[in-house]
Amino acid sequence: MDIINNKKIISQHSKSFFWASRFLPRDVLGKVINIYSYCRLHDDIVDEGKEITESEKMQDLKDIIQSYGVSQEIIQQLIDGIYSDKNFQRFKNTEELIRYCYKVAGVVGLMMTKALNINNNDAKYYAIDLGIAMQLTNISRDVIQDYKKQRIYLPKDTGILDEDVCNLNYSDKIKLKKVIHNLLIKSDIYYNSALNGLRYIPIRSRLSILIALRMYQSIGKKIKKTNIEFLEENIYITVFEKLLILINCIFEFIIFFILPTYSKKHNSNLHKFLKGLPDVNFKKI
Repeated sequence: MDIINNKKIISQHSKSFFWASRFLPRDVLGKVINIYSYCRLHDDIVDEGKEITESEKMQDLKDIIQSYGVSQEIIQQLIDGIYSDKNFQRFKNTEELIRYCYKVAGVVGLMMTKALNINNNDAKYYAIDLGIAMQLTNISRDVIQDYKKQRIYLPKDTGILDEDVCNLNYSDKIKLKKVIHNLLIKSDIYYNSALNGLRYIPIRSRLSILIALRMYQSIGKKIKKTNIEFLEENIYITVFEKLLILINCIFEFIIFFILPTYSKKHNSNLHKFLKGLPDVNFKKI
């Protein structure tokens, strides 16, 4: 399968993102597809237990991504994050979790700023926040699936023990529900920050990013509504729900985001755990 300019990789692996990508200009869409494909292929190497090698086609894809202006430093952060799952060690605390989210998803936000032709430095802070928010949502949704891969992303200081996820009796489920609920509250803080960065996105791409944000955020909202059922079944957004989100996003976009009427300064406290990482808002803390 050709991995360059291949829309099928997005449509097969991320239905929500595929919906949102339909609203991107053609030239931007091509860049987004290649960035997503590069990240997805590295994910698959880890998830399928393959030997860590980079094929000629993957190297070609990497060269293409770098031609967009994505630095080797950012790509290396991504690779370090993804391959840390190979010999996974549970995070001690929230700081380690957020740094992981930055590496596997926040830097994807940074890559997307290049695809969207955004050069404003402050915009990078919000792109990182959107990536972190989405990764926190993924972790909340996939607790059981990740455990089957011998990974528990919930930090040790949450009080969740390995046996809590293994046994899954009613009290364990209630305990997990509370921890996941708190994690989703944290993700919403990062989503709300990311909304403030939409003003930096070119108008033709802005609606697409809003849709992607709201669709991912809606997964977290649905998890909260399902009580403990999210630990027993896969949570996803139905086609009907996506249509409702899409309609709401169009109205939200028209009212608030065609011409943003306010600009809120980025909260540097959101990056307090990211010291030393590229393009973070740590200097003012």
